Amino acid sequence: MQKKQKIQFAVLLIFILALAGTYTGVRAYNRQQEEIKEKEQEEAVITLTSFAPEDVTSISYDTGGTSCQFEKEQEEWKAAGHKKLELDQDAFESFLKSAGSITAETEVEAEENADYGFKNPSRTVTITTTNGTSSLIFGDKNTMLDQYYVKTSESSRIYLVTESAYTMFEKTPEEFKAEEAGTDTDENADSDKHTDTDADSYSDKEKEDGSESDPE
Repeated sequence: MQKKQKIQFAVLLIFILALAGTYTGVRAYNRQQEEIKEKEQEEAVITLTSFAPEDVTSISYDTGGTSCQFEKEQEEWKAAGHKKLELDQDAFESFLKSAGSITAETEVEAEENADYGFKNPSRTVTITTTNGTSSLIFGDKNTMLDQYYVKTSESSRIYLVTESAYTMFEKTPEEFKAEEAGTDTDENADSDKHTDTDADSYSDKEKEDGSESDPE
């Protein structure tokens, strides 16, 4: 009887070890597949811009026929030609962060003699960092895909990027303007002033009505 129990225990132990091994193997396989998938996704993304906001010293682009240029002066961003315009530094840093991480997912197999709008670019963005100067050149819009053709100054390869990568460079200096401090306070003060004036006027009117009703 004891021998039979030992055999059963041994079989059960082997079965448990086999299950544990299978579970470990499945986990390892799934982890490997996830790593392969992540690597494929990373390889599928094409980096067009890669810079940190603090490394940028100037950026310029054209929008609506107007050229916009921004320069860093003593750790503060200024708009060229708008020296008196105070920019919202946080908003501009956020803009630079987006501009520094533009990617494409599709490289275009350029057809022979096809221009894609680069003869007369729809927009050129020039960025100067501590590492040098580079440009993004936008061509025509692919209306079927709702994307823009783009290439960099370092390569003749053509890519497709989302419309948001194009429209982020449409902001004018005025749209980066910092809000004037104390605007709300002034408005509240004016409101309080009007309220006090109205109360005084009402009080004076009550006095006048009271005087008229008093008997002689």
